[in-house]
Amino acid sequence: MFFSRKGDNCALGRKMTWTILKNACAALGVKENVGTHTLRKTWGYWAWKSGVPLPIIMEVLNHSSLSVTKRYLGITQDEINDAYIGLNL
Repeated sequence: MFFSRKGDNCALGRKMTWTILKNACAALGVKENVGTHTLRKTWGYWAWKSGVPLPIIMEVLNHSSLSVTKRYLGITQDEINDAYIGLNL
């Protein structure tokens, strides 16, 4: 998503990524406080909504347990129940 000027496959630092993101939000008129952590959390949430299994998301986010991942993503018991109901088994 963010490329370094140092060459291919060079990591872009957190601070520069934050600066690019803040400038992009300002240019688009986004008033909310958006940072690099917002991207991480949003990725996890939309991965879950797209059907990626929680254990995989847990690994990618480097969480210690599924309960941490569920709390991090804001997954409630009602949403889990809706997922079961939606399967029509």
